[in-house]
Amino acid sequence: MKGLLLIGLMAVCSDAGSPELYAATYPGEGLVVSVDREQRQVTISHRDIAGFMPAMAMAFAVAKGETLALLKPGMRVTFDLVVGDGGVKIHRIRILERAALPGEAFAGKPLEREVRVGEAMPAFSAVDQDGRPFDSSTLRGRVAVVDFIYTRCPMPDACPRLSAHFAYLQKRFGERVELVSVTLDPAWDRPAVLAEYAKRWAADTRHWHFLTGPTTDVRRVAERFGVRYWVEEDSITHTSSVGIMTRDGRLAARVDGSAYPVRELADLVEAQLEAH
Repeated sequence: MKGLLLIGLMAVCSDAGSPELYAATYPGEGLVVSVDREQRQVTISHRDIAGFMPAMAMAFAVAKGETLALLKPGMRVTFDLVVGDGGVKIHRIRILERAALPGEAFAGKPLEREVRVGEAMPAFSAVDQDGRPFDSSTLRGRVAVVDFIYTRCPMPDACPRLSAHFAYLQKRFGERVELVSVTLDPAWDRPAVLAEYAKRWAADTRHWHFLTGPTTDVRRVAERFGVRYWVEEDSITHTSSVGIMTRDGRLAARVDGSAYPVRELADLVEAQLEAH
């Protein structure tokens, strides 16, 4: 029957608590872009929802009984999209937590406290790919995106993927966004090495900054962004996190890992550019 979306016979709870007998449920996954707790809406940059809608960023109504208290921009979630006679709502929102890595304890060494979404990032100083001093205060008034990489990273799904994502962001947003890549290997990644790495990615270093500095300073900044790393033989094992910063220097969102579609990261950045 043309235009019929309500397929399958199942009982789901409507906002009023009564069952919707005719409904379709579609599993979804994506990144949280924003949360409106008063309106009970969450905007998610989601992957294709098979049989219903293509990948896009969309605001969804959230069914009663679902808690929004723990949702923050940048979190990866799965959910059930229910289409029924009560409209289109998402149910059973599940946050996909980052898996802990074996070296995160650092043999009892205390870690810097991770900055939470909405909090101000502490100021930091570094040296850029041209050997010039860099101060994070220069990012004020700009939307900024920060990641942590190292130039000798051998894993294509780690640092190279993050840098490819940044190359995409620079191509899409140009000078509207400041990109900051901090090395996790400052002993090797001196300014000249970072300058060569920047060329490899055809980076416009006026707005994509590659930073190095003393090991203790790098570790402190990385830990504040939720990145953990340690040396294993000739490589560095590390977690991956990308921070999106507001114009007033606060953490707007944090995306853990690197195996997400770059479009989802771009939707988070776009949301900040459009924010007043």
